[in-house]
Amino acid sequence: MDKLPVLKKNREFQRIYNKGKFAASALLVVYVLPNGLPVTRLGITASRKVGKAVKRNRMRRLIRENARILYNRLEKGFDVVIVARKTEKIVNLDIVGRELRYLLRKLELLKDKDNRENDV
Repeated sequence: MDKLPVLKKNREFQRIYNKGKFAASALLVVYVLPNGLPVTRLGITASRKVGKAVKRNRMRRLIRENARILYNRLEKGFDVVIVARKTEKIVNLDIVGRELRYLLRKLELLKDKDNRENDV
């Protein structure tokens, strides 16, 4: 299992927030900006508004696992930041995955495959 290429520096996140396109749902906000590289890099954040450390870490793990599953279907050459939103709903891997696929498709980053699952 390979590691995903990730964004780590604050200035990279700020550049994407300020110059990129975004799409939002109840659980997530996805920001996208072309990076001119042959690879798509990911960044995942969850502020204290999401909850205490346990809840924030769980959200990040769920987002990271869904991103890992979808990574090969993403268009190359973009920086993507996924922000977890505050929610009262109990979330699981399927719910986060459905919302992430919906937002990536809305931003035209997800290559559809023929046997697509039912999404939002």
